Amino acid sequence: MSLPEDEVAYALVTPYSLHKSRTGGIIARLLWANVHLAAARMYAPKPGSSFITDYCDSLYDPTERAVPLRYQKVLIQYVLGNFSRPNVRGISNRLLLLVFRGPNAQSELVRAVGHIGEEVRGDDVRGTFGDFVSESWSNPQVHEARRLGAEAMARYPELQKIETPARCDSFFEPAVLAGATREMTEAHLKLFRRHAYCDGGYVLDAIQGIAPAEVETSMVILKPESFRRRNPLPGNLVDFFARTGMYITGAKMLQFTPEQAREFYSLKVPQFTRQLKGMVEESARRIVSRAGELAGAAAQNLGTDAAGTVEPRQAIRAEKTARGIFREGGRPGPSELKARVLDEVYRILAERLDSLEPPDAFYSGVAEELKALNAGAEFDELIRYMTGKDPQTGQPAQNGQESMCMALLYSGADGLKVIRKRLSELRKVYGRDILQNRAHASDPEEDPVKEVEVVGMPNSERGESRPCDVEQVVDEFYGSA
Repeated sequence: MSLPEDEVAYALVTPYSLHKSRTGGIIARLLWANVHLAAARMYAPKPGSSFITDYCDSLYDPTERAVPLRYQKVLIQYVLGNFSRPNVRGISNRLLLLVFRGPNAQSELVRAVGHIGEEVRGDDVRGTFGDFVSESWSNPQVHEARRLGAEAMARYPELQKIETPARCDSFFEPAVLAGATREMTEAHLKLFRRHAYCDGGYVLDAIQGIAPAEVETSMVILKPESFRRRNPLPGNLVDFFARTGMYITGAKMLQFTPEQAREFYSLKVPQFTRQLKGMVEESARRIVSRAGELAGAAAQNLGTDAAGTVEPRQAIRAEKTARGIFREGGRPGPSELKARVLDEVYRILAERLDSLEPPDAFYSGVAEELKALNAGAEFDELIRYMTGKDPQTGQPAQNGQESMCMALLYSGADGLKVIRKRLSELRKVYGRDILQNRAHASDPEEDPVKEVEVVGMPNSERGESRPCDVEQVVDEFYGSA
């Protein structure tokens, strides 16, 4: 939720930047600014839509209050040539809108994006990912450089016979577009809201050269920990997935409710039951081992045999007391048993343990008995982590803890399999544990269709959830349409 002093600003990633998979790098740069990513949506203006002319109209200002007429012309020519379908580069006209919020979002974004200029630089988005090259024969340096180049090429007579495309004296690629002033930002965001559904959403049909019947779409969700600090990590993750060659065809910022998260992850309970059963057994073994150490220390002090000095169940109770004294505070981590499961482990050991060296079957029996309880506890922890709310009460678990996620649709041949494989590689690099593993991706063996429906993505067979995040943010800051 925005604060009263918040502003909004936007960056529109251009078709060429998307085509060249520069999206992740651009997002990473923008997130170094003191802003939060509040909404994301794909656009691809349809033939006959007023989107392009409306956008150009909002750029045009004869009074030059914010942008000189020369640069207005360059920008408008660029939009007219690149946002259309087909466009001058023969590529998809996909656009990615990123809406940011923060106390000084407008100035922060303008600074991060950078201004249009012909000087070579690399300290902002346009300086790194954009180009504005204009060569003129009236410039003596340009003229001399071309003359020297022509003389050098004369050394290679066979190359003179090869015809190449005519040289272009100018090239402009802004990488992203952004509102130069608060007034321009407001006009543009209202335009994006107006065209959110007719020209935005799931933009698979804007990609040329691929048959929709041969394409699979996988949903990736970048998890909350990547958005909880001012850092470029979300962009790095997008860049990681970009190496699959898949196309981004949908985007959305979302905040799970506990109900949504519970439905979304319901298929994970059997997986947790299988995978995390070993946590119970390992914990029981550690407890008994520490109880044995305590019993041994007591026997040594008394100068007697441990087995005859301390009764096993007494040793377990002593270990529990010692653990409570020396254990550090805070919630158990993902690799630790939650309190209600741990209490049950202690109860079973205190009631049933006849020896401090029980057989393996004893431990496996404890794990089998508590596997469902443990899976439920981990499931609740997952809900708390993904939503920032207590799964039972729905109240904020930690005040001020960001719980926003970014959902992306990746489309291409064997998209589900390819993205899932990439996810496993990503987790090896960026993952911490079973919860904080940075991203989720649709599993072909589960129910990717249901996942999309729960999140309400624009490719959902049941329809996209409305209002979309762009509409929500624009309504919040400027009032409903």
